[in-house]
Amino acid sequence: MDYVKVASAGQIADGALVPVEAGGEKLLLTRVRGTYYATQRKCPHLGGNLCKGKLDGEAVVCPLHKAKFDLRTGGVERDPKLLFIGMKAKSGLRIYPVKEMGDDIYVGI
Repeated sequence: MDYVKVASAGQIADGALVPVEAGGEKLLLTRVRGTYYATQRKCPHLGGNLCKGKLDGEAVVCPLHKAKFDLRTGGVERDPKLLFIGMKAKSGLRIYPVKEMGDDIYVGI
């Protein structure tokens, strides 16, 4: 596994959902209470941009249909919903390991 520098620590505010790229992969990078997380950027349901979603504790909520995914495991915490129509998430999120080295943030690809 190769680690790719994606940001400097000072660029990522706690609670921010930041789009980054590493090894050709479009990712979401966030920091929650000092811990960094990296996941795929697109929601696995219908491809919504998770960087436009919101944080709910250590989970990200998709802006399109409110599917909720655990940032630590990628697991589905809440399936998507459109008005009163329940749907199923196709899968959880791909997650990527993150290392903080000095003042830089690296993601494993």
